[in-house]
Amino acid sequence: MSDETTIHAPLNTKWVIKMVVVIVALLLFGALGFYDATVKYPARGERYASWAQWQYLDAARSANNEDFGVFERDSSITNPVEELDRLNAVDTLARNQRDAGNSTSSRRLRANMQMTSLQWLEALKVVNMLDAEHTSFESPSDTFNELAAKWGTTTSLPKPLKSYDIPMQWVIMFVCIPIGFFVMFKFMRVRGLKYSWDASAMRLGLPSGNSITPADLEEVVKRKWDKFIVFLKIKDGHEKLGGKEVRVDTYQHKFVEDWIIEMEAEAFGPQEDDDDAPSEPPPEPASAPENDDSDD
Repeated sequence: MSDETTIHAPLNTKWVIKMVVVIVALLLFGALGFYDATVKYPARGERYASWAQWQYLDAARSANNEDFGVFERDSSITNPVEELDRLNAVDTLARNQRDAGNSTSSRRLRANMQMTSLQWLEALKVVNMLDAEHTSFESPSDTFNELAAKWGTTTSLPKPLKSYDIPMQWVIMFVCIPIGFFVMFKFMRVRGLKYSWDASAMRLGLPSGNSITPADLEEVVKRKWDKFIVFLKIKDGHEKLGGKEVRVDTYQHKFVEDWIIEMEAEAFGPQEDDDDAPSEPPPEPASAPENDDSDD
């Protein structure tokens, strides 16, 4: 193949842009998922848990009006996992919901304290902080005052996390980043594929190192032409590709589609699109019988 007449097919700019956009988007979503799972969402969950703790201690202090000393005695929770299960039990939850909303109930304030305790413990569970270290207080009163100073003047309350919020961010990361690297690998692989064209000999150089001319073509199969894929069926006489079908993606590289069309025209004559092929002429209408004006 003469170097003077050989043209090498560059990558298709549209395909390159598309691949770069896909790779950047996937890696960016994966990185954001990692950031949300490790920084943003845990910080938001801890803020909400802090606010919920303040609500609980405030409700516990109010519950002293029903049973003297409840605030000081019961506000620390030494076994938060067990307490969360107890508060989530169907009977306990239904009773607390009923009494907390009943202004005449003798345990309305106690029920409200337990409902806010449930809210706080669930918030801690979402951010993996449901342990005695985060639910016990040396001085409940001092803790309440610190939280009141922090949240008492805040107009923008933190939003609670759903139990699936953080796991979903991990899913996004573990899905997007591997796919992003896979697409990047595919891009680099295609970048290494080389097509060349010797116009004087009408010889197409393939990435495998082999080459073909119109005389080597047995058929150009376009069953996936709408997806820019063409299959070149090679005659048995070709030294290395005889009897094989070579798959070519004409979208990834410029000029390749034009070169194949030139080879096809040289091998089989100009090709007409099926849509442009003339249709069968409609049958001529049967001629009307001639009127017989002769007399009987």
